[in-house]
Amino acid sequence: MFTDVAAEDLRAATEHVAAATELLRERTREKPLLLSYLDGHQVSVHNPVEGPGNPLAPPVVGLEIDDSGATSSSALLGAAYEGPPGRVHGGWVASLLDHAVGRAVAVAGHPAMTVSLTVDYRRGTPHGVPLTINARFTGKEGRKVFATGEIVADGETTAEASAILVTY
Repeated sequence: MFTDVAAEDLRAATEHVAAATELLRERTREKPLLLSYLDGHQVSVHNPVEGPGNPLAPPVVGLEIDDSGATSSSALLGAAYEGPPGRVHGGWVASLLDHAVGRAVAVAGHPAMTVSLTVDYRRGTPHGVPLTINARFTGKEGRKVFATGEIVADGETTAEASAILVTY
């Protein structure tokens, strides 16, 4: 927590948050709210990587698709995603790549779920700088779908992924 307030102020803030949570729980949905995303592909508002209703979701924005079908988006992650000092936690790096390859295969017309994700960390991914997240569909074999992805910071690849997904 990044605050120096007194303990009694933290307790008061906790009570306010608990009261707000109780108020919001009065109208909880049984199913997640979906929002249209791209070409009929929908993403949950609560998606852990780009859901606008998820307070933990990194700010992934700007999906672009080139002529080959490769996807690109960007993110600027702050200290909340830190693992090693000044670097993004490897779990968040893997999450960004998993999401990107899933989106790339969906854009290619093969919506699928990841069954294997191999991440090669090339160097620490810095936080506080713009990141580019690229992914591409690379093939299909029966229900298996293949994709690769990478994260680029300051012109250097910080992590690469290869994935096997299965269509649903």
